[in-house]
Amino acid sequence: MAMTDDFGPGDQGLMYTPEDLYQRYYRPVVAFFLRRGVPIEESRDLAQETFLRVFKNMDSFRGESAVETWLFQIAGNLYKNTLRSLQAQKRDAQEVSLESAEAGVVELRSKEGDALRGILTEERSRLLRAALEDLPPQMRQAVYLRVDGDLKYREIAELMHVSIETVKAHLYQARQHLRDRLGDYFRDSES
Repeated sequence: MAMTDDFGPGDQGLMYTPEDLYQRYYRPVVAFFLRRGVPIEESRDLAQETFLRVFKNMDSFRGESAVETWLFQIAGNLYKNTLRSLQAQKRDAQEVSLESAEAGVVELRSKEGDALRGILTEERSRLLRAALEDLPPQMRQAVYLRVDGDLKYREIAELMHVSIETVKAHLYQARQHLRDRLGDYFRDSES
């Protein structure tokens, strides 16, 4: 059941069938979850779920990024959703001691601080995503593969069909661009 959609990393003209995509990226996706501390069986389950979502949404892939970048964004989002679900389960099961009024006040202050940190984190994340979108496509792809895909320079070079030195240059230039654009905001928010 070979599917011959023009499903590939944009300007490189590579074609992927769902089977090719699975064969090529299953192990890196499992490794992506393992590097984040997910147990092996759950990593395999999450990799399966990632590919189910990829195959289900192939028609919506717009080709604005390489297929690798899109795939690892899906894996990253699935990982974040899994973490949120685990955190929600912990919150629901949490017992709060009301033995002393002081403990309650400390906990309330802690929650207020957590809410503020959450808002600041969301704002930083939004600004960072906007700055990343302004990067040239190949540079942005290298950053996503390094950060979201947690891939090594050699792996990124192979996926992008460029040299390791090119990957290093892309990542260095991306850091410089992001530092120039966001440096003041991130320094001010940490003080």
